Amino acid sequence: MICKEIRDYIDLIRSGEIPVCREQAALADYVERCFDSEDIHTDEEQLHRYLNFQKYFPFNLLAWETFIFALHNCTYRADGHLRWPTLFALVGRGAGKNGYLAFESFCQITPVNGVNHYDVDVFATSEDQAKTSPDDVREVLENNRAYMEKRFYWNQEVIINKKTKSRIRFRTSGTTGYKTKDGGRPGAVDFDEYHAYENHKLTDVAETGLGKKRHPRKTIITTDGYVRGGPLDELKEMAEGILFRGVNDGGFLPFICKLDCRDEISKPELWAKANPSL
Repeated sequence: MICKEIRDYIDLIRSGEIPVCREQAALADYVERCFDSEDIHTDEEQLHRYLNFQKYFPFNLLAWETFIFALHNCTYRADGHLRWPTLFALVGRGAGKNGYLAFESFCQITPVNGVNHYDVDVFATSEDQAKTSPDDVREVLENNRAYMEKRFYWNQEVIINKKTKSRIRFRTSGTTGYKTKDGGRPGAVDFDEYHAYENHKLTDVAETGLGKKRHPRKTIITTDGYVRGGPLDELKEMAEGILFRGVNDGGFLPFICKLDCRDEISKPELWAKANPSL
């Protein structure tokens, strides 16, 4: 059975109230098929406990963000494993990608996740970009210091939940410990602005330690870019196969928002196809 938070976005896609690209329409059908044909469920209690953390943030998740959050973080197979441990979100600029990533990272290091020492490593090709979402989390902690300092420790390099001992850290190719094959033991790895990666050197190292903690996750959130034939194009092709050709998803959730053709560039009323936050 599909929970309300997931159903609400599927209904919004089909309502005609907002313009959506062909990938979003296909995603709604795909998610419904998965729930109809597989023994999977969303842990609604866990989801609602996570969503309760929104009161500490300067924003609430939008419908599309709640949708992907519920599928990626709270939907499980019958064997207890995550149904969609890998989230690929390709959206237009200004959609709030880093805000989403900050909220998700914060949630994952709390006791609600149920896994101690569940480190979240946020990667980007530049230090400034890698620090964006951790800095957003740090601002939430500072703005709610009286409550947060009893539960978290933080400085400019790391954010630690005192109960779970889980950490949020930013990473780049030059970060100590990630120049070698020893990528650590993260619970989750996040890739910010994946379009900037020209090869798999950093991503391969980053993912080396995944699987050593229960419920490993990978979040890839990006705009499109100018690097063709690279890692991003590979993921776009994978998403196309899942959504339109029935390729087995292997736990990969493809969330793509884009214009359907060049002609739509000159039609502002359709820009929400690429930026679902408009």
